[in-house]
Amino acid sequence: MSQSIRYQVFVSSTFTDLKEERAEVLQAIWELDCIPTGMEAFVASNEAQWDVIKKVIDECDYYVLIIGGRYGSVTADGISYTEKEYNYAKSLGIPVLGFVHGNPENIPLSKTEKEEPGRLRLSAFRTRVMDEHPVRMWTNYQELGGQASRSISRAIKVNPRPGWIRNIGPSNLDLLEQINAITKENSALKAKISVEKNYPINLDDLENGYDKVTIEGFVTLKPKGSTTGGSSRKKWKAIASWDDIFRDVGPLLMNESTQELIEKAIVRYIGWSQDVDHKTHVESNHVITPECYAAIIVQFRALGLIDKGIRKRAVSDKASYWALTSKGENYLIGLLARKKGTEPTVEESA
Repeated sequence: MSQSIRYQVFVSSTFTDLKEERAEVLQAIWELDCIPTGMEAFVASNEAQWDVIKKVIDECDYYVLIIGGRYGSVTADGISYTEKEYNYAKSLGIPVLGFVHGNPENIPLSKTEKEEPGRLRLSAFRTRVMDEHPVRMWTNYQELGGQASRSISRAIKVNPRPGWIRNIGPSNLDLLEQINAITKENSALKAKISVEKNYPINLDDLENGYDKVTIEGFVTLKPKGSTTGGSSRKKWKAIASWDDIFRDVGPLLMNESTQELIEKAIVRYIGWSQDVDHKTHVESNHVITPECYAAIIVQFRALGLIDKGIRKRAVSDKASYWALTSKGENYLIGLLARKKGTEPTVEESA
């Protein structure tokens, strides 16, 4: 299936004195289904102005030059930006389409060079362009628009250029981003393998699964029905297996979780504690000890089940985040996924 080619055309001229003329030429280029570009497309950049201009010209297929009554701003090279653009386009072999004002003596004084050096440079540049290329003469912007349209159409027919073709598949940028992502992932996997090869602990020596661990914390207790206070701070202990804890903590880490939420999940084991009479006291301010929390995190990290969170967050977010590793996610699925023949709970059968 054939694809439509769109040509990019650079429009070069002085600016303030030829605004109407440039607008007419740009419109003609759009109507030819081409892509116009020039100083209107330049944005603020930390690059030198000439470096930006060169990059734009590099991508163009045709170069349109409009000469009116001004030579323009002079660069450090002693020539105007317009002439420098012309020289650069020629050096690249880009077809030049020149349009020169046919009656320069009729140009309003406000749109001409005020000083003699500028007038001499303009005359020399005008003569040079007319000697080096066939040019069209124009006297008003309406006339210029039609001439530009016809000249560009003919140039496309007799001197076709690469142009731009719409990409209906992944762009080069998309492909580069995919390659970059794959490269990063590959590097991360290599680093992980390297760490695992040099891991100083034999995983078979670590507690896991059904092995038991003591969870410790503090709670504020107040006798039920008491109106005179009597609150006390009490230490509690509960015993659970590593799998018990991971069943509760693991789901929180599937989308990363904070230390605060993880501690809240672990502190629920106060319900297993023999140190608290839940029937006679009202409980509040449940916490686990920092040492207990740290021991659980270290153990799950040593087992390769969790790792530090990597999602981007606001600079103001100072919380610590944890996430499941691939191994941890698979292990959690093995713990929680329901198997065929599982008896329904009371809620499910109701």
